[in-house]
Amino acid sequence: MDYSADLKCHVVPNSKQNGFSPILRSHKSATTLEPTEYKHIKTVYDIFWNSVKEAPDKPYLGHRPYNPQTNQYLPYVFQSYKQVGERASNLGSGIIKVRQMHSDKSENGSILLRNWPVALYSIARPEWTISDRALITQSLFSVGLYDTQGQSQIEFILNHSEASVVICSLDKVHKLLSMADQLPHLKVIICMDSFERVGSNLPGEYIPSPFNTRSIDVLKHWAASKSIGLYDFKEVEEIGKQNKIDHHPPKPSDNFVLLYTSGTTGNPKGVIATHRNYTYSTISNVLSKSHLSKNQVFMSYLPLAHCYEKGQDMLATFIQGSIGFSRGDITNIFDDLQALQPTFYLGVPRILNRLYDTISAITINASGVKGMILRRGANEKIENLVAGKGYHHSIWDPLIFDKTKAIISKRLEFIITGSAPLEPKVYNFLRISFQSLILEAYGMTEVPIVSLGARPEDLESGIAGVPTIGVEIRLRDVPEMEYLTTDSPSPRGEILVRCPSVFKHYHKDEEKTKEVLIGDGWYATGDIGKINPTGTVSIIDRKKSIFKLSQGEYIAPEKIENVLSKHPLIMQSFVHGYPTKNFLVGVIVPDPVTFIPWAKKLLLETANSKEKEFIKSMGFEKLTKNQIVNKNLVEEIDIISRDAGLNGFEIVKAVYIDHRPFDIESNEILTPSLKLKRFHAAKYYKDTIDKLYSE
Repeated sequence: MDYSADLKCHVVPNSKQNGFSPILRSHKSATTLEPTEYKHIKTVYDIFWNSVKEAPDKPYLGHRPYNPQTNQYLPYVFQSYKQVGERASNLGSGIIKVRQMHSDKSENGSILLRNWPVALYSIARPEWTISDRALITQSLFSVGLYDTQGQSQIEFILNHSEASVVICSLDKVHKLLSMADQLPHLKVIICMDSFERVGSNLPGEYIPSPFNTRSIDVLKHWAASKSIGLYDFKEVEEIGKQNKIDHHPPKPSDNFVLLYTSGTTGNPKGVIATHRNYTYSTISNVLSKSHLSKNQVFMSYLPLAHCYEKGQDMLATFIQGSIGFSRGDITNIFDDLQALQPTFYLGVPRILNRLYDTISAITINASGVKGMILRRGANEKIENLVAGKGYHHSIWDPLIFDKTKAIISKRLEFIITGSAPLEPKVYNFLRISFQSLILEAYGMTEVPIVSLGARPEDLESGIAGVPTIGVEIRLRDVPEMEYLTTDSPSPRGEILVRCPSVFKHYHKDEEKTKEVLIGDGWYATGDIGKINPTGTVSIIDRKKSIFKLSQGEYIAPEKIENVLSKHPLIMQSFVHGYPTKNFLVGVIVPDPVTFIPWAKKLLLETANSKEKEFIKSMGFEKLTKNQIVNKNLVEEIDIISRDAGLNGFEIVKAVYIDHRPFDIESNEILTPSLKLKRFHAAKYYKDTIDKLYSE
């Protein structure tokens, strides 16, 4: 590759080494990584309180109160930056005080030294963010727990982190108390929901069943029997208000958050990130998105225990934006979007792909004259977009695309997506449908920064982008997978990241820390990337999940699963192989919306009149067990795999079709962040896999 060409990134001179690509930076960071702007912002504490100072009355955190009398959710109600600041100050003082109330004399000194963890356990909601802001007033740090995490992982994380205080929603209190005997560090539980409101029928104060005044009394007695203090949020705020403690601001090197990675194999790893890590990350994010105004409205619906949503939370706070929280039920997300009308939407490929399927079905894939007209409109808009003429069209938008934009929000300006690239057809169609900038980005828990991000002027899809401001990227050879930085025309290898946002260490795990912090400030991501001729970087594979087949070929199952996930019939997939076998097998969970009509149509084509009645009555589960359906799905997999350029040995030859989706709780095949737990999936489906091979 010609690194001297006019590229979209800056190539650091004389940085090419044997086995490595040159170091890549943003053009805006060509001479220095340290931003010259916002020198007075050094911690997350500074980020928040600077916004309180500059925009005290601006709406900050919003939620939708519920009215049990009408069985409806009301419009969004917001708390201002100043109001949240006052609540955070009181809550921070209250947390210190109640922790002292439930300690022996020997602990008091360590409590006042600060830098101890408090776990947060709920869906994304205003109280989570208020708690986060409260902790930093006293130099405490948070431990994020997913709302969907199972008991064994909650138990592991609370013991591993040694969190003595948990702030949680009401539905989590009994779960914690049932584990109390296995949680020796737990001293205090603070409930986000008001105990006084339980049983109230007033709008905004309603707590749904099964909780009532009597159940609260039971919980309090249960907590007392375990020597655990149980308080509600307002109570601790009032304790703090009556026992004010001056702010104890953190230093940049102090811990800000302990987030646990997904734990796809074994127990999750605890990632310790400092105030310096997240502050640097946020400033880089702001500078890289200079087109963002201070009037942005954000929707929060992803878990705040994940760095993706936490990054949005930091960005919104820094630019003094407003954050509206969803109700926590993903099936109602579009109702919440309509109520909030956000300008900024943090998307995930799974939801964006579903949006594409829904919108395209009623527009470009419609039948007859209507479909023909809509396809013409879409094609014309995409041609204009690629030609650099923007997202808007004076004719087609009023006719069609103002309506498709309104599915998310009439005010929508930006969509950010990460974790996996969107297909070009999806990427382009959604951009013209939503008349909005859609930027693909790349980051991870260990480096809480958008390490690679697409620029607004970049129109290609399937790229992660260029290094963002303040970040260095390079590739290193992975010879066992035949990815080399000498490959032509595109160097390929493992992505390494270096910047001040790289995490501090894995909590209590020096060995794993050394595996990824490889020296000289570099973090080894385990992701495989390639440098495109323009200087952008694409994510193409994953290093850690590879295995061999009997013929010695290395298999990267995630690459294959990413291909399969693009088929409209397939919702989830798990690809596996044994080193003693020469072909791959898989488990497929189909999408019932597309699979049922496809399977019935397939069977009806060769059925007699008597069989047709039976086929029409067949349910989802029966269709997944039909051998003709299975055979045809394997053929579909073969077609999409070859079209995607997979090698013959990478094509799945036999599948088991499961009507039960991979999930977090019942089969525990997914992590709380919805990643596949490959080792667990292999154990769960072992008999099935053995049978596929024997047949």
